[in-house]
Amino acid sequence: MLEKYEMVFISPIGPIGVNSSNEHIIKIKFDLHLIEIRPKDLFLKKVRDQLDLYFKKKLTKFTIPYVLSGTNYQKRVLKEVANICFGDQQTYSDIAQKINTHPRPVGNACRENPIQLLIPCHRVIGKDNIGGFSGGDIKNHGNMIVVKKNLLALEKEGVH
Repeated sequence: MLEKYEMVFISPIGPIGVNSSNEHIIKIKFDLHLIEIRPKDLFLKKVRDQLDLYFKKKLTKFTIPYVLSGTNYQKRVLKEVANICFGDQQTYSDIAQKINTHPRPVGNACRENPIQLLIPCHRVIGKDNIGGFSGGDIKNHGNMIVVKKNLLALEKEGVH
């Protein structure tokens, strides 16, 4: 089943669906099966502008307001992940240690991240590998790893 989005931004590494409520992002996901949907309101135009600047390497920190959904545990993990700066990476173990938990549930919480990029779970990696990256249909998992690799490479190049 295809998700419905208010706006779809076509990034250099794939379409990004965006939903909002009361000028707060409630969902932002890479979805490889979308076509562009232009923003209809001023708030979503600002979101599009920030996404555009990020992919042009001219923005390192989003200032888009969002509402974080999920369990209290998921929110705790995602709030910690939100502190990882552009170009930096932390392991699942690093995050787990900071919030006194275990790496596997950290990965599970990242998998459920409703607002990719704004909460940069792509910056969370395994000790010995890139780790996972989810956000769409399980069938697209391999493609989502490519998205993660591309995001990390974009940020490694830095801001111009």
